[in-house]
Amino acid sequence: MKKGILFLSLILFVAILVFPAFEYIPGAIKSKSMRFNCTSIVMGIDNAFLNPASITGVDKGDISISYENLFMFTHAFALTGGYRTDYGTVGLKYSEMFVLGDYADMDSVISTGTKLHTERTVQMTYGVKLADVMRVGTNVNALYLEQKNYGSNIYYTADIGIIGTVYNRWNLGIAVKNITNSYISGTLTNTRYYFDRTVSAGVSFEPYDNFITSFDVSKAAGRPTSIGGGLLYELVEDIFILRAGLRSYPMEYAGGFEVKKGQFSIDYGYTATRELSGMHLIQLNYKF
Repeated sequence: MKKGILFLSLILFVAILVFPAFEYIPGAIKSKSMRFNCTSIVMGIDNAFLNPASITGVDKGDISISYENLFMFTHAFALTGGYRTDYGTVGLKYSEMFVLGDYADMDSVISTGTKLHTERTVQMTYGVKLADVMRVGTNVNALYLEQKNYGSNIYYTADIGIIGTVYNRWNLGIAVKNITNSYISGTLTNTRYYFDRTVSAGVSFEPYDNFITSFDVSKAAGRPTSIGGGLLYELVEDIFILRAGLRSYPMEYAGGFEVKKGQFSIDYGYTATRELSGMHLIQLNYKF
């Protein structure tokens, strides 16, 4: 039993160090391929977690599904959908990240493949375009956290974002995550663990048709300022798109591409940090 509890504690400790609660975003392969330098880019439902105003980029309806295997024992899954109405664009995303491992109960009975740590998110997004020069949006998030032997709870956060167009080829964007300043209360103490409240601002420029460059700055409370740049290039119109990005904190780089065929498309992304090995990401999309 002691070995089982020790193993459980070790797995949870590693998971929390690598992915603090709700900091890893499942899915959103397009945004990850640009290393989140997309605050000012209208990319549809895939980028709504970073700037909710981005959801206004949905043409009619979008659906996407993704799965990620992170460092062997950690997995992530996401299902998203967006739909444009006469009164604005709405979106819904369900995502889950979980850590699998061995678990020993009080009778020393060992269970394999047990979910030791689980994070589930339901994100509801609404965005509207104003006078062809301004887009605004908001997210309302329901966050479910569960750890083996420590129980579970539900938390709520909200985000806001704006994207404005300047002289047709310039976009400015700003977004604030966790405007509710929500937190997790410790089970054994009164310590509060706040979800990141992050302010992001960005500018993007389209020097040529189908080629976009971007520059982003973001700041989370208690952390260094992060700056980065990205690019998006539609190499073959409506068929093949390239994306890439670089971030200063943490030091990260990424790249990827999207291949379209009719109403279907597939996104591939590769992300890497200085401390950890790279990850391959895949997402399937359907427009209707």
